Amino acid sequence: MEKRLTFVLSASPYSGDTAATVLKLASAVLDAGHRPAIFATADGAYGFVKGQAPAGVFDVGAAAEAFLTRGGEVHL
Repeated sequence: MEKRLTFVLSASPYSGDTAATVLKLASAVLDAGHRPAIFATADGAYGFVKGQAPAGVFDVGAAAEAFLTRGGEVHL
């Protein structure tokens, strides 16, 4: 049975591991055949700005784009 999971993301994309963890968890839920959604609020919305090019850290922007391309939902 397909389940719907919603993650709330309010942490900025590169201040710690929170945004990376939410995207990895939501992607795993998508891989398992369920319907994940990310509700990004406050600083969490900055992870979905296009054109970011971080060096030496998990690329939240690229992971977000891949998540959306595969059918994940993001609500800002």
